[in-house]
Amino acid sequence: MKEISKAQLSKIFCVNPNTKNLIIESALIRPLERVCGVKWLKGYGVDKIYKLEGALPNFGANAIFYMIFSDAKVFKQVVNQVRSQIDLENPPKNKFHVIVVPRHLTDFENELEQLGLLYTAITLHSFQWMPFHLDTGILSLEIPSLFNSLFVYQDTKFVPVLSKILWQLCFVIGKPRFIIGLGQFSNALLNQYDQLCEDRGETDKLDSDFGALLVIDRNIDYPSVLLTPGTYTALLSEVYSVNAGVCENKEESIDKLDQKYNPLIDKQVLTFNLDSIQDSIYADIKNRYFTEVTSVLSNLTKQLKSEKLQSKEMALDEIKHYVQTQLQATKQKKKFITNHLLAAESIINILGHRFENQKQVERNIVKDSDKATNLNYLDELLATENDKHITLRLFCLLAITQTLTESEIRSFWHKYLHQFGFSYGFAFTNLINMGFVPEPAQTSSSSSLNLQNKIKIPKFTSSNFYVNAKNLKQIPSDPDKVNVKYPTCASYPYGGSYIPLITQISGMILNSTPIDDIKSKLETFGTFSMRNDRGYPLQSRSVLIYVVGGITYAEIAACNLLETLTGARIYILSDKLVTGNDLMKGILDYPK
Repeated sequence: MKEISKAQLSKIFCVNPNTKNLIIESALIRPLERVCGVKWLKGYGVDKIYKLEGALPNFGANAIFYMIFSDAKVFKQVVNQVRSQIDLENPPKNKFHVIVVPRHLTDFENELEQLGLLYTAITLHSFQWMPFHLDTGILSLEIPSLFNSLFVYQDTKFVPVLSKILWQLCFVIGKPRFIIGLGQFSNALLNQYDQLCEDRGETDKLDSDFGALLVIDRNIDYPSVLLTPGTYTALLSEVYSVNAGVCENKEESIDKLDQKYNPLIDKQVLTFNLDSIQDSIYADIKNRYFTEVTSVLSNLTKQLKSEKLQSKEMALDEIKHYVQTQLQATKQKKKFITNHLLAAESIINILGHRFENQKQVERNIVKDSDKATNLNYLDELLATENDKHITLRLFCLLAITQTLTESEIRSFWHKYLHQFGFSYGFAFTNLINMGFVPEPAQTSSSSSLNLQNKIKIPKFTSSNFYVNAKNLKQIPSDPDKVNVKYPTCASYPYGGSYIPLITQISGMILNSTPIDDIKSKLETFGTFSMRNDRGYPLQSRSVLIYVVGGITYAEIAACNLLETLTGARIYILSDKLVTGNDLMKGILDYPK
């Protein structure tokens, strides 16, 4: 897949054979490193690489290639930079190129056409790399804005990109004979995939690497992303920025107190890959429940100390042998342990003060109990935590599980706006679009935000959530009995509270549950399709799960446990590795 991505990018660079300079948006640097290295870029004429910043250096006669995400604001910045460099009456041809990931938009073409720059001064290119192999069983497209486009603004511009990726992927892995589509966008993706097969042909690979393909929308299972996770990697992604499989934090905060005079905890400065093959320590702890991780790291530290003491007592020949065979591995191990100890310290410092209370409240929410206590805790978070994401995240979890009245919704939203600013008033529409709160009925004398009017039934109601969760056995009867140290239940990433939907569906498929039973249980979630080309029961005990809108590390941990318990193979493909806070950022981002 990496070679396919390189071939697609090389075609773009070859439109101008001259020496080039590449100007790249900062957020694209890590993903591009997954596609190619500097040496490969130089082989296609790239002389120097720059970050996209405010001012543009004068590059002389060299061709200029920009690489950006599909973002209107960033694109406008690029256009303004180009206009400042050229004679608008006589623009140079084949000099300025803009590579847009995953595709350039019609708005971009319209803007260039209005300015008289389309095909004369600026050439647009669309480029979508093939999925990156971030870690064992994890494939990602690294498209950051896809969830917002689909689920917040109901914009389907990226669906053709997703269907084309599946079409290209099937030439590599073969077309699975059993396919399930669950959700509006997933089924649109599969329909467009069928059209691509009809128009452009399909793979001639007879046997697929996967027995089944599950394509599912993110909004079909919001609780899996809203609940606070408990496994190491999932918590790591809650605290640190993870981009293209790299956990990174370069700066410490300057301010010591937030606006509510709470002390700000500095995150440790670190950079490392979340890759089990490169990092043996990470491979051991990535899916462990966090309470076990610290003890594992402590034991490994003690082992290193004992090795150091033993090396002091070695004879000369023994020291020579140690240096030649073990010293480098020990240094590498020390580096890995240090990284994870620093990360674990940050997780404890930042999340530790509310972790246990939060888990208990979320357990009550999922089990539909102690609603008054849960609402009180929500008010407490609002009053004490200066974090607009975690408070809204808990409210969204409450809204789609336990029934909230008009006054409860209105009360929270008014407090929220008072706390974080009335500039977020537009976000209520986003909550309606995503199905978290019901849409108020329209009347001639009221606005859509008047919650005192008669409300409509929301897309996701708490009764539906509990009915579906019961049918699929997603809520363990006694979370306290779930063993998080030696787990046998896929609810352990959430402390025994909840089993992700994709894990339960995969379990049904791998256990050869009758097709009619699968169909009856999944049809209640909404738009549903099933395609069976004599592929069920599965001929190959392997499942590819394609999540549209982002996947969490907690869901991946649950699927990894299912792999271990069943002896099957499960691969996860998505547009981005996300957390519940990422979804909240999408709600609070002003429409672009």
